[in-house]
Amino acid sequence: MKPRRIGQALPEHIPAVAANMRAADRREVWAYRRHTPEEALRFSLSRSLFARTVVIAGRPALMYGVGAPTLLGSTGSPWLLATDAVYEVLFSFLKYSREVVRHMQSLFPRLENRVHADNALSLRWLQWCGFSIDPTPEVYNGENFYLFWRNADV
Repeated sequence: MKPRRIGQALPEHIPAVAANMRAADRREVWAYRRHTPEEALRFSLSRSLFARTVVIAGRPALMYGVGAPTLLGSTGSPWLLATDAVYEVLFSFLKYSREVVRHMQSLFPRLENRVHADNALSLRWLQWCGFSIDPTPEVYNGENFYLFWRNADV
């Protein structure tokens, strides 16, 4: 396994992740909000109360966090956007990710967002982390998305 480091997500990490973003994540951010990878990362990071970057072999490889859609709300929006380097650390990230989701849950009683219906890796990861997935898709810009959520009592 290549050396990795997890640290505070910073705006300077965005260009490396955006330039090498997984095809499924690129498709998802474009279909949902018509964002480029860089716009999606900037948008997500700017609204996050908690955000981290995983650096693999000296390069930012994935960014994740939880944002607040409204200042007074009790629902957080978890997000994760990655490069293909995520496959190099997938098993260790899976082990660590449940802890991360529990931390996000400590910030917000409810976590929810949407995931592209064809983003198979993200759907499996969400289920691994204990999220429920609504089987009825919602359509954004002509593409199917599933609502996913997790409540604090999970």
